[in-house]
Amino acid sequence: MKSLLLIVSLFFAVVLHAQDENSKVVVPTLKVVKEFQKDFPKVKAVWRTDYAGADSDQLCYEGDFVVNEINMTAVYSAIGIFKVLEIEIKPAEIPAKASSYLAKNYPKNKINKAARMMTNTNNITYEIGITLNDKSTDAVFNKEGDFLRMVQKD
Repeated sequence: MKSLLLIVSLFFAVVLHAQDENSKVVVPTLKVVKEFQKDFPKVKAVWRTDYAGADSDQLCYEGDFVVNEINMTAVYSAIGIFKVLEIEIKPAEIPAKASSYLAKNYPKNKINKAARMMTNTNNITYEIGITLNDKSTDAVFNKEGDFLRMVQKD
């Protein structure tokens, strides 16, 4: 009986710990905070973590915030290096060439979300979110609207 009680107790401890881990507030490193404040003075962000890089082994901090009623996300490495700024856009702001490509190749797939991405090297791309085969997928285009690739989201 004691072993059953111990197993049940351990199970609940693991479940409660997992729930606690998922609800934690993310606090970025001091370097990230300083760089964000320099880039976006007087703006408050809600932070989350993610992993980037070829092997998804580089910790990044993603700050979600709103400026002039536009949703944005700024991504920084753990040591405070700016990586990318994602700016949500309206479907009317998608480059015409990209809109034509989507209409021709995915006529039944409605746009769920659209964003303009600017990297730390000023490379601009557009990520257009659609549902493809019941999975959230981004169609990625260059700044001129030329199709680059499809990226399936987790």
